[in-house]
Amino acid sequence: MGSTVESITSLAMIFVMIIPGIIAAKTNMIREDQNHVVSSIVVNITFPCLIVDALQVEYAPDLFSDIGKVAAIVLGTFFLAVAIGIVMRKTMKMEGGTDYIVMFMLIFSNCGFMGMPIVNAIYGKDGLFYASLLEMVSDIFMFTVGIMLIQAAAGHKMKMELKGLLTPGFISVLIGIALLFTGTSLPGFLGDSVEIIGSATSPLSMIAIGLQLGHMKFKDLIGDYRMYIVSAVRLIVLPMVAFVVLVLIMGNTSLLVKVMVLEIAMPAAACSTLFSQQYGADADFATKGVMLSTVLSIFTLCIFVVLLGGL
Repeated sequence: MGSTVESITSLAMIFVMIIPGIIAAKTNMIREDQNHVVSSIVVNITFPCLIVDALQVEYAPDLFSDIGKVAAIVLGTFFLAVAIGIVMRKTMKMEGGTDYIVMFMLIFSNCGFMGMPIVNAIYGKDGLFYASLLEMVSDIFMFTVGIMLIQAAAGHKMKMELKGLLTPGFISVLIGIALLFTGTSLPGFLGDSVEIIGSATSPLSMIAIGLQLGHMKFKDLIGDYRMYIVSAVRLIVLPMVAFVVLVLIMGNTSLLVKVMVLEIAMPAAACSTLFSQQYGADADFATKGVMLSTVLSIFTLCIFVVLLGGL
């Protein structure tokens, strides 16, 4: 019981950090055109440091096994999301490429920008290690298959852009893995600096989400019934199926299982909007899905934290 209460308290602490962002947006202390500054700091500076610090652990013989398990989980979730997306495409009225955007939002959760700070708060550095591995595998899919889906949503010819993988986040994973496999630890002063910068990810990422919510009109957020269905699948159906399947296959509720389920339970990836803007797809539709699923995740994540905390 104590573990569950501590997890809920940690989750509440993380979500409270959204409030300053909402206030700053509503009072125009930070204008809408300035939102990207906070996000850029997180994506390009603090988040990569968080990943490198998370991978500063002692090398273990079963590391390759863990990476394989994470990759299999991501791949399984990928195919499940695609199958559900195809069914939704046939049953819901979606046009203008929105069906591909929905597919993207179902496949990719906000496992990095939002998921890693939450995992860090609840499970600490051990959980963050698994979350970093998931982030690496997810990035490979996102910047290849994911971009092709958004290209299709925009009516463009689909083509892989492997150069998209060369993001600060992905590069930091490669650096972290290299340090891990070679048994190299960062010197004290450098390691401490990386850890301190990485610790800023939680407050800054939540403030960035608060800014996005604060600059969005409430009626725009709740007006599309399709977004509720997408959010329900993203936040409840996929993580519940993942939980049942993982417990049945692995026969336990290890830290790896808990972290994977919690990461899958995260809201739609913020890149849904960013990629849609970049390639000329329906960015407004993507933004509604990201923001609504983020708001609803405040409640659904509490459910999963309680469920996982009791195991």
